[in-house]
Amino acid sequence: MTMITTVTKPKIAFIDDEDRILRSLKMHFRATHDVFTTTEPDELLSYVQNNEVQVVISDQRMPKKLGVEVLKEVKDVSPHTIRILLTGYADLTAVIDSINEGEIFRYITKPWQTDELKSIVNQATQIALQTKDVFKENLHVAQPTIAKRKVLVIDDSEMVYLQMQQKFTQFETHWANSLEKAIELLENDRFGVAITDVSLGGENISPVIYALKQSFPDLAVLVLTSLNDSHTLIDLINKGQVYRYLPRPSNLLLLEISIQRAYDYHQTLVNQPKLQARHVVDAVTEVETRSFGNKVKKFLSRFGIGKPRYA
Repeated sequence: MTMITTVTKPKIAFIDDEDRILRSLKMHFRATHDVFTTTEPDELLSYVQNNEVQVVISDQRMPKKLGVEVLKEVKDVSPHTIRILLTGYADLTAVIDSINEGEIFRYITKPWQTDELKSIVNQATQIALQTKDVFKENLHVAQPTIAKRKVLVIDDSEMVYLQMQQKFTQFETHWANSLEKAIELLENDRFGVAITDVSLGGENISPVIYALKQSFPDLAVLVLTSLNDSHTLIDLINKGQVYRYLPRPSNLLLLEISIQRAYDYHQTLVNQPKLQARHVVDAVTEVETRSFGNKVKKFLSRFGIGKPRYA
């Protein structure tokens, strides 16, 4: 007698307030995934609580609840589920909240490219499947005290660095006011947290932030900036997987809490290296690299190419 084996498809859930979009998404993914769609946040949350869902994709602007709120709730009830925001609006507040609250994998703007969306969803699905067992363990067990918890500050302002050094004595803080100094420090030491602006010496160093996560996958990167450009911040999610965004001028109490949480998360990534896959970053295109300054290109030649230094 021939046994028929049923292949269980990975589960994906979509929430959007437009049925038309949900129908389109279901059509695109029903061949590869067990697809759940809804316009109701409570219905989505109930489904996620009662099923092992690999990926949740949410719209942002919905009448009952914002997408970032929905994804934060998904993270709370099902932390292994990978979260993606799919929205027609590059809304600054939504981008910031998706970093700080939703801890999303990708921020995708509508109208999406179907092939690109499928590629991202397939990648997210595989990562969720590969890392799901890690979440069955206790990720928040007490860690041994680390004698030197090292933080790298990449910033023009010496005052900012001195404030951190004097206020946050539980950390060993190092300062790079140039990319050359950052290269020197990174080549000679291992850091758990990096705090950086998106500009240094008047130059856009966003590509450096991308390279940090690519080359040091257990590094938690905090962006401390006055920048309010949503498109740049979207790239910092998709290409840099930054851990938190903090506005300038900095609130030292908020900064201290953020560094502590970032360092704890760094330690989790060290103890559970499988989780580093959840922060894989988008590739930087060749067209983009042509616009980078020579100092940025020098940094990338050291850290932005090749295999990660720590795995």
